[in-house]
Amino acid sequence: MRARGFTLLEMLIAVVIIAVVGTTLSTTIGSVAGQTFSLERRTVANWISQNELTKLRLDLRANPRSIAEGNSKTRIRMADREWEVETIIIATDAPLIRRVEVEVYEFDQGQRRGPYDRLVGFVGRH
Repeated sequence: MRARGFTLLEMLIAVVIIAVVGTTLSTTIGSVAGQTFSLERRTVANWISQNELTKLRLDLRANPRSIAEGNSKTRIRMADREWEVETIIIATDAPLIRRVEVEVYEFDQGQRRGPYDRLVGFVGRH
């Protein structure tokens, strides 16, 4: 009577299959985690740019005036990260309306990365 069991070759093939499946699975999980982080970063950057444009509009409602052209940079902290918001105000053909461009960068280990969001809007005295 012959003993039943797996041969060495069958065991090696099974180990190779398990290794290939494990490697593929871990690579896929890592890719999904990276995509999730990227999406979260862009979402927060979008919130920041929307907030900056809304703050400008609310300020103009409280103090109606024509805003000056130019660039400004501010640093804020949101979602446990440092961000830099660059606001560019440009004149339009209409004298009381300005084009506002807001770009949001992330500061990571002392380096500016991005922009992760760019928002363009128009503000003026109505």
